Amino acid sequence: MATLKKTNKRKHIQNSDPGKILDLVMNLTDDSCSQLQIKINSYLKEECDAETVFEIIVHGGVEASIETVGLIQLSRKIKICMTQKLCDVLKLSIDQSDFLSNFGSDVQTILSPFVTKEAKKRVVMFPIGDNPFSIIICAVAPKIVEEQVALIIHECFVFVWPVLKKSVALEYECTLKQKCQQLLRVARRLFTQVASLETLLQMAMEQAKQLTKAEYCSVMLVDVDRMELVERSGPGHTGLGDVSETSERRFPINIGITGQVIKTGKLINCKNAKEHAAFDPSVDCYPDIECKSILCFPICERSGIIGVGLLINKIGDPYFDAMDEEMALAFSIYCGVCITHSVVYQKIQEAHIRNALTNELVMYHMKVSDAEVSRMLECTGYHNQGHITSLHFNLRALPLRELPCYVFKMFSDLGFDKKFNIKSQKLARFILHVKKGYRDVPYHSWLHAFNVSQWAYAAIINYKLVSQGYYTELQGLMYMVAGLVHDMDHRGTTNSFQIQGQTTLAALYSSEGSVMERHHLAQAMCVLNTDGCDILESLPRREYDRAIILLRDYILATDLANYFKNLNDFKAISYDFQKGNRSHTSALQAMMMNAADLSDQLKDWGSVKKTAAAVLTEFFKQGELEKSLGGLPVSIMDREKCFIPDLEIQFLNTTCLPLFETLCRIIPKANPCVKIIDNHIERWDAARPIFAEVPITAGLSVLLSPELDTLIEKNIKEKERLRLEADAAERSSETD
Repeated sequence: MATLKKTNKRKHIQNSDPGKILDLVMNLTDDSCSQLQIKINSYLKEECDAETVFEIIVHGGVEASIETVGLIQLSRKIKICMTQKLCDVLKLSIDQSDFLSNFGSDVQTILSPFVTKEAKKRVVMFPIGDNPFSIIICAVAPKIVEEQVALIIHECFVFVWPVLKKSVALEYECTLKQKCQQLLRVARRLFTQVASLETLLQMAMEQAKQLTKAEYCSVMLVDVDRMELVERSGPGHTGLGDVSETSERRFPINIGITGQVIKTGKLINCKNAKEHAAFDPSVDCYPDIECKSILCFPICERSGIIGVGLLINKIGDPYFDAMDEEMALAFSIYCGVCITHSVVYQKIQEAHIRNALTNELVMYHMKVSDAEVSRMLECTGYHNQGHITSLHFNLRALPLRELPCYVFKMFSDLGFDKKFNIKSQKLARFILHVKKGYRDVPYHSWLHAFNVSQWAYAAIINYKLVSQGYYTELQGLMYMVAGLVHDMDHRGTTNSFQIQGQTTLAALYSSEGSVMERHHLAQAMCVLNTDGCDILESLPRREYDRAIILLRDYILATDLANYFKNLNDFKAISYDFQKGNRSHTSALQAMMMNAADLSDQLKDWGSVKKTAAAVLTEFFKQGELEKSLGGLPVSIMDREKCFIPDLEIQFLNTTCLPLFETLCRIIPKANPCVKIIDNHIERWDAARPIFAEVPITAGLSVLLSPELDTLIEKNIKEKERLRLEADAAERSSETD
């Protein structure tokens, strides 16, 4: 007969040796849960003078398992039935003792190799209730008094349970992760099939049988016309083993456990199938099979339940557990997906990828704290750099720590904060969040974002874009916002690299084009939807929708593939630009966004060189990565093939000059930009012989050399001298 004793659960040690407990705790450094249990068992066996000690781990109050007995780790974690005795021990939360012979046969079978065979061998049970994992510590045949056993166990587990509980939880999560990974692998195999629905479902059940370690499996589809359940087994697909031909069984839709699942749409897990009131062996089992446990679940698609899955007898365990239930429910979802349109499948895949990208973003970026916002708003630094409104401003004149403050100032100077009711706290948090959204890459970094937004700010002021009717105020606001966010989370690689490398980004966006730009837009939307960063919150719904469309168009315009595709249209529009014409305004917005993105080429020569070095460093890193992956990078990405002056001249001639020549026909004030680019082309041309004298791999070193400018000036003067001499000779020949 069991005896119950209430343990006085002190929070300090009175019955144990503190030194021994300290040594035990210091030794609990193993990642393996079983190794931790063995060390704890060893300590308790010695302190309680017991024949052996074992722990019963209880999950969710309904599933129990034993992994070690004394100093021995079992071949695997063995599930046991959660008997009424064990439930009572946990529920009462007091130590109890009982004869080992009164335990379930499964526990006795596990312990039999480790204990002597005596008729009356007492076991002291000490429960620790917790969520989601509890534990019952069992000391077999202790020689000290039972009350002392409970006190020793209590004092030990005050210190070791937190460690053991975390280890149990970790192993559970690792197992769950492995199951999910296995589930995904199975799903991939399932979705590669192009056979009939029955074949797909049969394959899913076969995989489910392997995943849950079921002895038999069955799938039954609903025949709506006859209101029956139909089990069709093709050759080799039956739950009983291989068969040579297709067979069919039919059952009424309202009988057995399967009928209850059809009726309720809920999973049923029977640990003892024969004791379930609805169990009907004709439908819930195969002929001549002993049915011990059943896991039955619905298979659904958008129109409702289309069938049921039936898993019979868990191999090696007495019942299916909660993890098996989760796997079965996941499988039911996949089975439903199999019969839906391919578009639904694609959306599910995209949702999975988006979730992965969101997790990656959360892992990579940190949230902006209130203290950071306060420091920015209370900053007493000097923020009145006079040249900040210049289209040719060099951001290197500003301290890097002050850049967010200057962005804040630009929004305020343009009056956008008051016009659109943007609160200072939100604007500051938005700017800081965007700043943290940029990776530390050589060129497409926060500095580039600041440069683009500063040029947009200067263009609005110098070209009077809003006051002269080129832009509405909302278009001006989103121009500034787009300049700030247009390269968020740039990885320092091109669209072609993403597509050829079949990256996650390419899988998500390649069908739409502009892979990186669409990712930048997605990250920008994440920030705008972040609590405290929603600077567009005050906009009416219609204006908000328009603002998001503007943001999308601005960011997608930065893809040079789109720029080259539309360049001829831009040129045509520039000869007859009409304010208020929607297509003309959209073209101007795209060109202005390109101009801001390429505005590094409008700075002084020293800044242009540093920009070129940053871009080339990023290019060469991608080239080296492509080589490491067995690819062959294009010449501009290969430091062994890229001749820097030719690359820069080609870029200025084919990209920058056409853009600003087209732009200045619409906005005449942009004409100086063309002259600046011409001047840079002249300098790069003068640099050609200098770069030609060194190995091509030393190009970056030459570019950053302090002697480069002196040599370029010398070449320019020499070229001018030769030109003057040629002109003089030509005039002389004309006179003669």
